Amino acid sequence: MANDIASKQKTEHWAAGALDVSEIDILRGMLAASNDACWCMEFAKPVDLTAPDHEVVRQIFENGPVWHYCNAAMERLYQLPTGQNMNERPVHEIFPNNPSNQDFIHNLIANGFEVDGAPALDRDYSGMEIYVENDVRAHISDGMLYRMFGTVRNVGKHRRREQSLKDQLAAVEGMIAALPNPFLAIGNLGTIEAVNPAGEGWLGQSSEVLLGRSFEAVLLETQTCQAKLSLLTAMGKVQSLAIPIRVQCSDGQADAVWEIAPRETPSGTGFVVMVTTETKVGR
Repeated sequence: MANDIASKQKTEHWAAGALDVSEIDILRGMLAASNDACWCMEFAKPVDLTAPDHEVVRQIFENGPVWHYCNAAMERLYQLPTGQNMNERPVHEIFPNNPSNQDFIHNLIANGFEVDGAPALDRDYSGMEIYVENDVRAHISDGMLYRMFGTVRNVGKHRRREQSLKDQLAAVEGMIAALPNPFLAIGNLGTIEAVNPAGEGWLGQSSEVLLGRSFEAVLLETQTCQAKLSLLTAMGKVQSLAIPIRVQCSDGQADAVWEIAPRETPSGTGFVVMVTTETKVGR
């Protein structure tokens, strides 16, 4: 009996304590503990969303935007100096009025201020520009924007990686274009995906005509039946066994050595082809 009374008193004490904690305090505690950078921007003067887009953009930057709430993860992301409170710092320090951020606002307008992964170019407190993506929502009433809020993440590393891959691709494409021998890349379904200038000259067709065409159909147009059969058989083995194969064909005028190697693509095994030709010399 005594245990039941003690348990009841404990439950009542917990319930009374819980009533003292407001929902706002609970939410603040959750956001403070989050590793996601969270923010809320309010405007001293609400933004009139019924105005033309360019005027809405101007108001968002000029209608006294302030940070209503930024969590610790937000401060870490933007490298706020130790001991300072981001909610007391001007918004423009990290969200300047620049062309990238104007595009960011236009994107919000076009999507009713409900977007995920919206890109922006911000500046951290060290003065470095950082590429970020925001998931954004807003408080709008009677055509007036009172506040925006959301989460933000740094995507600069991914952009640098993307640019590095683009640079590498451009370098590879340049090297392939400079090859003196015909070179083609064939997809897993047998269509031509890349051809260098030497390949265009050898096949007698431009890349605009060749790309997307069936390589088998092109062989039918340019090779003898015997050569075509040998090459198709070799290409079938390359795809099924994933091994390189060397084929020599002759059309009476020249010997052609075909180097066929497997090439992995997102949708299956294709292959690359490089051809070396040697004109026959009469004896």
